[in-house]
Amino acid sequence: MKRYLSILLLLPVFLLAACGADATATPVAGDGKTGIKGQVFLAECQGPEVATDCFSQKPYQATLIVYNGKLEEIARITTEKDGTFEYEAEAGVYFIHPYSPSQYPIAPDYQVVVAEGTMTELTVIYDSGMR
Repeated sequence: MKRYLSILLLLPVFLLAACGADATATPVAGDGKTGIKGQVFLAECQGPEVATDCFSQKPYQATLIVYNGKLEEIARITTEKDGTFEYEAEAGVYFIHPYSPSQYPIAPDYQVVVAEGTMTELTVIYDSGMR
């Protein structure tokens, strides 16, 4: 019952991911690796939705929570100080939740499709909350 409840609580988070937050995920040659790599940025944003119409981006160290297609947490990634990260994973569908300990900075969730032999590149933008 507890597992079922946690999946129900996370469902709205991942439905947001299906609404276009995967636009910055791009498959590239994996050089023998399969997984997700990319960089996280902190930006000032002016758009009506989280992390839209952003400017003044700077690299940002963050924690990214990785969920598999069954919405089970499978990893937590701490990026480097320059915001870069690399996570080796099997081919499949993953959901990335950029963790935030408070209301801001905040970032949307991302749906990432990983194909065998590719490293899907993902750019994560945190909205600083500064307007």
